[in-house]
Amino acid sequence: MIEINSFPGIAIGHAQHPEVATGTTVVLLEKPCTTAFEARGGWPGTYDASSVDPGRAFYKKEVIFLTGGDVYGFDAATGIRRYLVEKGRVRAGFGETPGIVGTNIYDLEVAKGFENVSYEQLGYLACLNAKNGAPEMGSVGAGVGATVGKLRGMRYCFKGGFGFYAFKLGSALFCAAVVTNALGNIVDPESGKVIAGTRRSADPKDGFVELREIAAEYLERRGESGVSSAFRSTTIGVVVTNVSLSHEAMYKVAQMAHDGLARVIRPVHMMADGDTIFAVSTSQLELSSEHYSLVDVVGEMCAEAVERAVIRAVKSAKSVAGIPALSESAYQ
Repeated sequence: MIEINSFPGIAIGHAQHPEVATGTTVVLLEKPCTTAFEARGGWPGTYDASSVDPGRAFYKKEVIFLTGGDVYGFDAATGIRRYLVEKGRVRAGFGETPGIVGTNIYDLEVAKGFENVSYEQLGYLACLNAKNGAPEMGSVGAGVGATVGKLRGMRYCFKGGFGFYAFKLGSALFCAAVVTNALGNIVDPESGKVIAGTRRSADPKDGFVELREIAAEYLERRGESGVSSAFRSTTIGVVVTNVSLSHEAMYKVAQMAHDGLARVIRPVHMMADGDTIFAVSTSQLELSSEHYSLVDVVGEMCAEAVERAVIRAVKSAKSVAGIPALSESAYQ
C-alpha cells in the first residue's frame, strides 16, 4: 500500500464563509461515474440520494458535495449546477440533467449567522476551487464548523474537520474524503486511546470521557424531538476507486466503507448521527470478471482510506469559535 497525493479523474474543492464557521466541499468527477451510497446514522441528510438507489437508471453522477448548514446547505447544489452549465458539462434546457448528489452535517451550533450565508455561492466557488491533487485538510470547506465528542453537548466538544487519504495497491487506486463531525470520540487505531472527543472538563489536558461513564447524564439531555440540538452530528464522506464495478457492487463498497468509521469513532452510527458515505467508481481499471473477492478487497481498502481520513481530519483541524483542536500544542 503506497500513499499517493492525487487521484486521476477527480478534483476536490473547498469554499467557506469568511466570518461564519460553515462551508462546502465538492468532489468533482471528470466524467459521470457509477455512484452508490449508504446512510447508517439515525438522522441522515441527503440530496437526491434516492437517484442512486438500486434499480435506478440515473446512477452515474458528476459531482458529490459535502456541506455544512444542515438542510440550508443543500442550496449548494444550485451553485454546482450553474458551474456545470457554464463549463459545458450539461446543456440547460436540452433534456440533460446535471448528476449531483450530496449530504450535509449539522454545524449550526458553531455556524452562528448561517442565515446570512449563500450556500449556492459556496457550491459554485468550491467547484471553481476544485483541483486534482492533495486537498487542504482540517478546518476548511464543509469541515470548518465540524466538531466531535458531543456526548455532553457542545460545551465539552472538540474540533473536527475535513480529511483526505489516497493510496494505491498495485494498479488499483483508492481514496476517501471525509468530514468528521461525530457525536462520539475519535480513537487512535494504533494505541486504542481517544485523541479527540468529549472532554472531562474545560481543560483538554484532563482527558476525555466515554459514554459508559456518563450514560445517566446522556439520557437526561434530550429535546422535544427526543434529541437535543447539541447532540446532532454526522460524519460524511466519499470513497473513490478506479476499479470498475457494477452499481450493485458499489453499494456493498459503500456499506463496507462504514467499517472505517467504526474503527476510529466510538460510539458511531447513533440516533443523532447521520453518518453517510457515497462510493464512486471511475471505472478506469478493468480487472477480471467481477466476483465476491474483488468486491471484498475494494470495500476493505475503502474502509482503510476512511479510517485514515478521519484521523487526518482531527489532526489537521484548527480551533474555531474557541473549540480546542488537536493541532494546538497546548492540547497535545
